[in-house]
Amino acid sequence: MIQAQHTARAFSKFNVLAQPTQPMNIDHSTLHRLAGLSGQSQWILFTSECPRPNYDQFAASHISCQKIIQMKPSHTQSEFEIVKKAIQSGNASAVVASTNIAAVEQSLLRNLAEQFQCEVFFVEGRVNQYH
Repeated sequence: MIQAQHTARAFSKFNVLAQPTQPMNIDHSTLHRLAGLSGQSQWILFTSECPRPNYDQFAASHISCQKIIQMKPSHTQSEFEIVKKAIQSGNASAVVASTNIAAVEQSLLRNLAEQFQCEVFFVEGRVNQYH
């Protein structure tokens, strides 16, 4: 098991899951839903405002970590705009964004995600920004 984790991390050395992380403050039902969505052919996208996804936490929840991408921050677009575009791209089964997005915009994104057969989740944002 340790060898498999080491190999997975070495294989994807540029993947965000290979970087040091701390477990996210994310509820069990969301982790369970992400596990199901990770079995699809599309990506699970995390905005840069979210904590880095934690390999051990996600692997323990049976989330396919090869389907996870943390997007780079934008200097010109808000997190709301980035999530909107990610949903509209059709490339994501789920988008995970921070709770920094206003409640009204969160509602708009949930409605948009429903139209594109995508799910959107909101988690507590980073305490310390690394970007």
